[in-house]
Amino acid sequence: MVPYKSLTEPFQQELYLKSWEAVEKKVAEQGFTWATLYENYEDNQYMSDSLLLIPDMMMREIENATRAAHDIFTKTYEQIVKNPHTIHDLGLPIMLWDLFQKLGKTKYSYFTRFDFIASSNGLKVIEANTDTPVGIVESAIAQEVLCHEHKSKNPNAHINKRIKATWDQIIRDYNIRSTDTLYFTCANWHDEDKKTVEYMMNLYPQQAKYISLEQIIVERDGVKTPDGDTIEFLYRLYPLEYFLEERSETGEPIGEQFLVHIINNKVKVINPPSALLMQSKAILALITAKKEEWYTRVEQAAIEKYFLPTYFSLDQMASDSYVKKPVLGREGGGIKVVANGLVLDEDVDYYQSQQAIYQQYFPMPDQTIDTWDGPYTGKLLIGSHVMNGEPSGLFLRVGELITGNLSMFVPYTTT
Repeated sequence: MVPYKSLTEPFQQELYLKSWEAVEKKVAEQGFTWATLYENYEDNQYMSDSLLLIPDMMMREIENATRAAHDIFTKTYEQIVKNPHTIHDLGLPIMLWDLFQKLGKTKYSYFTRFDFIASSNGLKVIEANTDTPVGIVESAIAQEVLCHEHKSKNPNAHINKRIKATWDQIIRDYNIRSTDTLYFTCANWHDEDKKTVEYMMNLYPQQAKYISLEQIIVERDGVKTPDGDTIEFLYRLYPLEYFLEERSETGEPIGEQFLVHIINNKVKVINPPSALLMQSKAILALITAKKEEWYTRVEQAAIEKYFLPTYFSLDQMASDSYVKKPVLGREGGGIKVVANGLVLDEDVDYYQSQQAIYQQYFPMPDQTIDTWDGPYTGKLLIGSHVMNGEPSGLFLRVGELITGNLSMFVPYTTT
């Protein structure tokens, strides 16, 4: 069964470009400014305005799979808290281990995105983005504009409501008073991250300020703004493990000092450190290894239905069709896809020194969409947002066999 189909008319390039440029202007005015990405010394189309149709039955199954994946991750997190020695198996830098000594105070993550492959053989979660998930602006702003252009309903219309409800939960869990300021940060040069941070900040109901990552001052007594104000609460769209590399102009390891302040509760970050713990793709191997020990029969059935067998070692694989993934890789970096012993695709430029896991290969479905250059057939990946534990809209991308930074965002509607 192919549950997706294009709703556009037969492709005409000049008309397409004119229409696309008009839509690009509309989404940019709303805050989605990276419909075009400059990479590899050229402009690349990132947003497709083809509209994909997902049948209601498939939507219900995606929601069921999302809830199941979240429940399994929650149970896994609870088990890790009870068995902290398992942290050593997750491939996380040793310098970060102390961050995870006070787990269990909050949810493992407030903003998460699970990535699914859908086919006639069902839905399979291939990884979870629990630490710094993106795709939120696409799923909210661009999705709304494009559905309006196609005169179709927007299944993601509730995202703003879910984000606001999540902020309310965070305020309660972190005991943020109305007089406290929640600072929002990311690398200032990164347009996608900055616009995402601004979008999230605009939905926060109490005092909030943006501070670029470059402006944050890390001192021995705390984390501060250039004006000397103490930063106690910080939403960061910046991976925690990246802080290990941060140094001052004089070469001091200020990133390590920042992490010490998190450990000592001088600065409280969102998502919490547990989100980085659960970001490790070794969590998927842990789920496979502990399936019969940690989970109920109902949970084991969910694992068998929605999760792919994943292992810490290639020797454990019973098949010569697998995907090798670095445990903290991002944007498809370091991934190797092997089918029947043949390498289909491989990235060797990033994350080669990291511990890797080996996941059973599950073919991605083909999907044809319209682009600047005409119809393009790529591989479809379904991102499913989870906010405060609730399924909160989809983020669809079509790209190459390894879903990377240039895989195109595509809007969708339902029957």
